[in-house]
Amino acid sequence: MKFSSLTMALLVACSNSSPLQAQSPHEVFTPQAGFDGSSEGNGTLTLFFGRQRPFHVVSHGHQASDGTFRLDQTITFQGHAPQDRSWVLTTVSGNDYSGTLSGVAGIVTGHTEGNLLMLHYRVKGPLVMHQTLKLMADGKTIDNVGTITLLGIPVGHLHETIDRKHSP
Repeated sequence: MKFSSLTMALLVACSNSSPLQAQSPHEVFTPQAGFDGSSEGNGTLTLFFGRQRPFHVVSHGHQASDGTFRLDQTITFQGHAPQDRSWVLTTVSGNDYSGTLSGVAGIVTGHTEGNLLMLHYRVKGPLVMHQTLKLMADGKTIDNVGTITLLGIPVGHLHETIDRKHSP
């Protein structure tokens, strides 16, 4: 069975309902600082009625010549063929970002606060992603926690641990 683009988009879920505390300002987590170079992640996507789907993500990020940051990813759900997606993010101002993600319906918006990167976008129809990525104290691990909402009601959750292979 091949996963739909909706399922792939749901993989990049939304923010945790519990508050996360940013660490000191010197540990600012920008898309470039978090994803420049190579990284790998392992996690579980839980949709609708609790069905868990383990996945693995291989990512390669780089600053493009036009000033945008590009992140190319290959996502493999256990037992299924790999699928590719690409993020393109632009700094709007200071700590705010805007961009695109292949396979989703809306524009990605982002904001950094200390060691947190928060992303928000519409996947398809009324499904919305809120995702919080937290750069851990070791400077190499990223905790990705998210919630997918349908008309404001949580319908899916994601938890992924990302290991940065190349630090900026």
